[in-house]
Parts: sequence; structure tokens; C-alpha cells
Amino acid sequence: MSVSSTRHRPRALPVAIATAALGLLAALALSQPATAQTGTLTVATDGSDSNPGTVSSPLRSVQRAVDLAEPGTVIQIRGGTYAPEVNIRIETSGTSSEPITMRAYGGEHVVIDGENMPNTPAPVGESYPRIERGAIHVAGDWWRFEGLELINGPYGIFAIESSHNVYRDLVTRDNYETGLHLVLDSSDNQVINLDSYGNRDPRKNGESADGLAIKQGSGSGNVVVGARTWNNADDGFDSWDFLSPITIEDSAAWGNGFDRWGFPDWEGDGNGFKLGRGDANHVVTGSIAFDNAHHGVIDNGNTASLSIENNTAWANGGTGFVFDRSTSTLNRNLSVSNTDAASLGASGGSGNSWDIKDDWSDADLVSTDAAAIKGPREADGSIPATDFLRPEGYPGLGADFGDGDEPGSDRYEAEDASADCDGTIDSNHSGYSGSGFCNTENTVGAAATFSVEADGTGPVAIEIRFANGTSSARDADVVVDGSPAASVSFEPTGAWNGWSTETVTVDLEEVANTVALVATGSGGLPNIDYMEL
Repeated sequence: MSVSSTRHRPRALPVAIATAALGLLAALALSQPATAQTGTLTVATDGSDSNPGTVSSPLRSVQRAVDLAEPGTVIQIRGGTYAPEVNIRIETSGTSSEPITMRAYGGEHVVIDGENMPNTPAPVGESYPRIERGAIHVAGDWWRFEGLELINGPYGIFAIESSHNVYRDLVTRDNYETGLHLVLDSSDNQVINLDSYGNRDPRKNGESADGLAIKQGSGSGNVVVGARTWNNADDGFDSWDFLSPITIEDSAAWGNGFDRWGFPDWEGDGNGFKLGRGDANHVVTGSIAFDNAHHGVIDNGNTASLSIENNTAWANGGTGFVFDRSTSTLNRNLSVSNTDAASLGASGGSGNSWDIKDDWSDADLVSTDAAAIKGPREADGSIPATDFLRPEGYPGLGADFGDGDEPGSDRYEAEDASADCDGTIDSNHSGYSGSGFCNTENTVGAAATFSVEADGTGPVAIEIRFANGTSSARDADVVVDGSPAASVSFEPTGAWNGWSTETVTVDLEEVANTVALVATGSGGLPNIDYMEL
């Protein structure tokens, strides 16, 4: 459809006529039902589905708003509890430029209670139709869900073959299956600041109710940031048979796998982060697994090469890190007070607690007080800052949920003013830190240059976060103050939104230093996210 660029200004109406016309239009708007062309639809517990869906005359049911929504529609739900007898079913899509949003109105507390829906719970040992799964059942793309609490549903949210969706600031608790579950072909979904807990599955005696699951499918670009999953029947996070890389960052899983409901034949597994089966190069960074019934972080039969960096496993009933079925790389992870520190098989890495010494104990930790990490989130939805499980005297080891002020670790983003990129600063691939990443030109000599300051003179470990979506390595020289100091090979990461890190050690001065990554091949550098000392 084409539209003429010439606009004709309408002739002005006399004021009295215009006023009368506006009054008539307002009256008609209040008397007419909502239409799909409405940009914002409001839902309230005291509304009516024959209303137009305005703030003053809201709809009653969330499903009615979903049925009316078009690309660009915002569905805003007033505070209160909604308890439909049939699950909310989303089977239409927004677009990349006009996603559809479902959110709590003005920060009000919205609860969608699925207790009246079928299969809460389903009979022991039986399955039920997929369309009935989820208090919210998502089969559409380009949706945003924000600030909602979902309880007592046949799953909290069940998303099937749906992509480009954002799940932000949600609570999925006490559901009769997994809290938030993505399945089959699912790409470029973002799960941000999720709290998912107390989910259980009487029909399977605890065998499959996770806090968060991305399972039995494939699709690039799925990212989990700032999730907390606890006291679920099975695992905190599970990626069973998902065959594409998933990125998990700055998340925590605890207390999973214990029978809190008195099920007769308990089958809950109880891992913090379970990353198999299948063959996918998942990435887990900056995350904590503690007090789980079984293992902390486990490949669970995944035969790929996973990247497990700066994570902490503490006081789990089994082994802290289990990667004996894969060929994974584990760097700078911390394992304390588990049954065993790690079981690696053919996997390897460096700078982990078991590489440093054998006799770690709680006395090596700044704090074992979990109150803050379990407490209310910050106003921006983030997990509260805490020294919980941070090792004393070992900066850069394990996960760090502190305030960023501890010495020994400094991050330099590629998009910052102090850095220079021989190319463009882009943001079209999800999962990066900060506001973008450096995408260099595809040529020999293309560089990403950082101005950094060291705490002292001597060798410094530099971590470089990157993504290489090609099928071959991209090599670079590390040039310090104009002189070659090291070389690094950036291996393929499976996709441009599959991020990984490489660490090199170079000598720096206790002054400002210029550290450049200079491509030695015609493909240029991979996409560079940041450099961290």
C-alpha cells in the first residue's frame, strides 16, 4: 500500500459544531465495544467485555484484549486477581517494529490465577492437550510480557514455536508444572529478571516441574538474564534436548529438587542449572547454584562444547560442576562445600577454584548469608547487590553479585568513549553487555582498541568477550602500547548472539595503557563486546 506524501489540511469547523461533534464522538466511543484498531486496551477486574477498553471503561477479560490486539497494541492490566476457567491463548503475532505488549498497569500488582483451569492438576501419569498448557499459552511472535504474576496454572507460561518474545519482571510460582516453559522452534526470546519458584507436578511426582525450561527444540538467540529459580520440584533451569546455544547470565538457582509436597513416589532431580541432553554450546556466566538437592551446574549428557565461566556452586547435595559427557571449557568457576568440586571428563579450562587449591571451605568466602540474594528485587528489577559467596582475596573468581566496586576487576565496553572500533557499534544481536558491541570491517588490520589502567606494573589477565557466528576461527594479535604482546584465536560460537570469552595475559604498566585487538585474517575480528582486566 502506498501513501501520497502530500497531505491536505482539512477546513476548520466552527467551534460550536466542533465541540458538539467531539461530544458525540466521545459518547459513541463509550458506548461502542473495543475494536482491533485501539492502540491501548485496558483490562480491570470490574470491567466488561462490552466496554471499549479505555481506562475509564475497561474490558473484563485478558482474553478479550488478546483477541482484539493487533501489532503495536498495548494491553495494560489493572491490579487484582484474574481467575479464568480457560487458559489465556495467544495465537496472533506482532511485528519487529510493532510488538504487542501485555503488562501490569502503572506497576500495579496483577495476578493471573489458573486454579480454575483444567488440569490443575492433571491425573497422575497422564498427559493433556498442549493447547491447555499454561495459564498463558503463547503461540505467537513479537510479544512482550511485563510485570505479571502467574500462579496455580497448568504451567505458568507455556510458549510453543514462538520467537522474538520478551518475558520481563515476571513471577511464575506454585504452578502445576514448569513456571516458564519454551518448547520446539523458539528463537531470540529474552527472559529478564524472572522469579520462578514453588512449581510442582503431581502428575509426574516432581519429575518435570522446573523453574525455567527451554526444551526439546532449537533456535538461536535465546537469552536468560537475572533469573532466580528456587524451591521447584525438579530443576532450577533445564534445557533438555534443546539443540541451539542458550545464554544464561547473572542468575541464581537454589533449593530445587526437594519433596516439599509429600508426593508418594518422589522423582525430582534437583539440579541448579541442567544443560542437556542434545548437542548445543550453551553459555553460563556469572551465575550461582546453591543448596540444590543434586548438582550445581551439569551438562546432563550434552556432548557439545559449553562455555562455563565465573559461576559459583555452593552447598549442593552432589557435585558443583559436572561436565564429564561434554568437551566444555570451564574458566574461573568456584566450587565450595559441595560433595565434590567438579567432574570434568574430557572438559577443561583454567583459573577455577580446583585449579588454585584443593582445600576450599566456607571460611574462604566473604559471606554465606543468602538473605540479600533471596530478598526483594531492586526498583529496576535487578537482583540486589551482595557479597554472598564471593571469595576472599580472589577477585575475578566465581560469580559476583556485588556493587562492582571491588578491586582487581575492571570492565571496558567496546562502545565506550575510551574505546575505538574500526567499524561500527551495533546492537542487532542479543546477549551483549552494555549498549552495543564492536563490529569491525572484514579486513586484515581491523582493530578494537581500548584505553585501560592497571592496578600495578606486571602481568595482567585480560578477558575478551566476543561472538563469532562464522564456521572458522578469527585470529588476532594483542598489541600493547604499539608492541605485539600476545595472540588470540576467537573460535566459532555457533551464532552471532552466542557469546563466549577468551583470556590472555600481557604485561601492563601502572599507568594508562592502550590495548588493541588487531585482526590477522581477512575476515576481521569477531564481534567484540568488552575487555575486562
